[in-house]
Amino acid sequence: MSIHTELANMTDPDTFPEGALEDIAYLSRSKSRVTILAALAARPCTRRELEDATGIPRTTLDRTVNEFEERGWVVRTPDGNYGATPIGDRVAAESKNFVGAIRAIRTLGDAVAWLPDGLAIGLRHFAEATVRRPEPNAMNAPTTFATKLMREATEFACLVNTLPSVGFEDAMVNGVLDGRLTTTHVITDGELAVLREDADRVSRWQTYVEAGANLYCYTGRIPCNLLVIDNTVLILDRQPEAVEGIESTNSVVRSWAQELISEHREDAERLDATAFA
Repeated sequence: MSIHTELANMTDPDTFPEGALEDIAYLSRSKSRVTILAALAARPCTRRELEDATGIPRTTLDRTVNEFEERGWVVRTPDGNYGATPIGDRVAAESKNFVGAIRAIRTLGDAVAWLPDGLAIGLRHFAEATVRRPEPNAMNAPTTFATKLMREATEFACLVNTLPSVGFEDAMVNGVLDGRLTTTHVITDGELAVLREDADRVSRWQTYVEAGANLYCYTGRIPCNLLVIDNTVLILDRQPEAVEGIESTNSVVRSWAQELISEHREDAERLDATAFA
């Protein structure tokens, strides 16, 4: 698609209809509006109950509820309560998703580029993530953090095309040798080729597999470098030489990560110690 076609699509009135943009602007101009609609979507209530629940002044609340009624977002029930209509419910849900996504973007900054294309979960689930980067006096801080997690972990799953640090590698090998750590470790054929050229690493990885690690080789491109260490998810920078990543303990993010790893494991080849010969 040419740049002219893309620009034409962006300026097409059907792409950003004025009515939809006006609704977005109306709701986003006031935190009170977002709060009131969310409260009414949660459960019907009287205006007095709504005032008590939100702490919003009655004059503001009355005006907002009346405006919501005019828009078809809220309706008064026969018993005198107010509740969100199906339209209001959807507006409340989607606005929550949108705000969460914007919050996540502000949290992640340029690290949002490390997430895979076609992310299968809402960006809002990364709103409370942490971006771990090298620090002025601790350039290996992200690696040190991951290695510390690995030394205490009981479950480890990953989908990667880059080699771990030696310290992290030792931690995962020792965890399996100790009988503490179970693994679902998926590497790419490119990483396997690099490993075979390093005699010291070959020995460690043979020990790793012989001790019971579940190691697989995936042929092809992977969407991101992904680690799940117990309840912590780490999504690494796409650059092989980088030592930084996104950390999340969100349960939805963890389920997504585990599923993505499992999908690639199903299409991968199980490796044994002879793979490094």
